[in-house]
Amino acid sequence: MNKNPYKTRRLALIFSGVMDTLLGAAILLVGFGFFPIDVADYGLPFWVVMLVGGVLFTTGVWMVIHNYSRLDE
Repeated sequence: MNKNPYKTRRLALIFSGVMDTLLGAAILLVGFGFFPIDVADYGLPFWVVMLVGGVLFTTGVWMVIHNYSRLDE
C-alpha cells in the first residue's frame, strides 16, 4: 500500500488535461459550426468562443503530454 503521491497527482492532472482537451474541442466544433448552436444568441462574439476553445484545447493537450511523459518519475 505504499503508493507514490506524485504518480497519483500526475494521473489526476492527466485526467484534468483530457477533460480540458475534450471541452476545448467541443467549443471549437461549436465555433466552426459543426454543432447547431448559435453563439450570437448568448451574446458572445465569435472570436471569444474560438479563443477560449483554442486555449482550452492547447493547454489540455500540453498538460496531458507533459504529465504523461513524466509519469515514471
